Amino acid sequence: MTTLLGQHRHDDAIELAAIIAQLDPHRALAHFRFGYTLQMRNRHREAIAPYRRALAIDPKLPQLRNNLAGALTLTGGDLNEQIALLESAVHDEPGHGDAWTNLAHASRVNLNLPRALEAGAKAVQCASHSPLAHNNYALALREAQRWDEAEQAGRTACALAPSDATMRSNLGMLQLMRGDYAHGWQAHEARWDGSSELGGNRPVMPAPAWQGEPLAGKTLLVWGEQGMGDVLQFSRYIPLLAERVHRQGGRLIWNSFPQMSALLARSLGGHVDNFSAGGGVESLLPFDYEIPLLSLPFIFDTREETIPAATPYLRTDAAARASWQQRLAGETRLKVGLTWTGSLGHQRNPFRRVGWERYAKHFGGIQGEGVAFYSLQPGAGADVAAARAAGLPMSDYTAEFATFDDTAAFVCTLDLVITVCTSVAHLSGALGQRTWVLLDVNPHWVWLLDRPDSPWYSSATLYRQPRFGQWDPALEAVARDLDALAARHRAA
Repeated sequence: MTTLLGQHRHDDAIELAAIIAQLDPHRALAHFRFGYTLQMRNRHREAIAPYRRALAIDPKLPQLRNNLAGALTLTGGDLNEQIALLESAVHDEPGHGDAWTNLAHASRVNLNLPRALEAGAKAVQCASHSPLAHNNYALALREAQRWDEAEQAGRTACALAPSDATMRSNLGMLQLMRGDYAHGWQAHEARWDGSSELGGNRPVMPAPAWQGEPLAGKTLLVWGEQGMGDVLQFSRYIPLLAERVHRQGGRLIWNSFPQMSALLARSLGGHVDNFSAGGGVESLLPFDYEIPLLSLPFIFDTREETIPAATPYLRTDAAARASWQQRLAGETRLKVGLTWTGSLGHQRNPFRRVGWERYAKHFGGIQGEGVAFYSLQPGAGADVAAARAAGLPMSDYTAEFATFDDTAAFVCTLDLVITVCTSVAHLSGALGQRTWVLLDVNPHWVWLLDRPDSPWYSSATLYRQPRFGQWDPALEAVARDLDALAARHRAA
């Protein structure tokens, strides 16, 4: 099997391993090798069953617990089981660098930072030549706000694996978060192969990526990528890009997400020669070059002082805004919109989620002091009901929000938006609305570090965890400022 794998004959290796496991069903190593060959073919889910059979026969077989934990990690398996397997592995074999590396990751995901740091340090000690060990340690160090050490670990990972896009992408996001745009934008280009969300998912285009070539007589396609918040934030580059393309004698076409088509077309569509939303690549007009939206900061060599920072750059539908203003006209209290969680499927949501429970704890007493709260959290009726029962009355019109255009019109009717790092933060900021953003210690890179303001959104105020997992101090500051703002509103 080793020979077959070395020859990249993975299917033959799997077939042979399956036969051997069937012929020798009581031998743990046979099942382990079957699981291993499946993993080498990225068939991680199928590898779990033979690994479990091996575990039942010989739980201390070398590499078995680590490999099974890895298969569970890659298939969304039970986190507690992963940690138990890895803790058992390092207990029996303290020099097992791979198990320490995986334990650092699992402990961080489990929000156990002390163990993640301990495991990360052991991983780089036991497997000093492993780029993944240094990468996972860097991720843990970021949660501990040990930024210089995290960057050094990230650089070591890149040096050990210079062609690994994951290492470059992770380092790039850290550099961007630290405001090192000179290096960060270029490293961020590795996201299409290195990001866990984007890896291998870049659309196949019928034209080359634009690297800044002259565009006279040419058509450039710019298209939306990643999450909704990313598109809302970086659509600010469309006027700048259009000016450059048209000055050179080219044409610019733009394709984005259907959920925000009306909002983007109204706000920025006039700068481009054609705007479209959704559809496959085959439905687009012909083009000579293409570029994803989040590559524009790199193309324009953006620095903090050159960020296109004028807001608002998004415009709501006047009739929809007027309708909401009329519906809420009887409310004289300070009108505050709330979001308390990001997308439940986002890998960092457990870190950035505040939860309605904390809002109820810190804001419940403010409601009677002249504040009216409104949910901006789609599909969260159960959360809203629970918050009300816990003493935080909240109105909920989100069932009427079919698109971002609807949400934008409602947001513009409010006096303040309080939100975690999610698309609402970017929508509100792009509309020029007063926006208070709650951030964990290791935030999305666009929010930078150690500052209460944002060069991307002049109307935003940032409230940060002082230490890993500590939301209460940030929420106490928000509650204090909200109480003061409500008092000024009453006086006015």
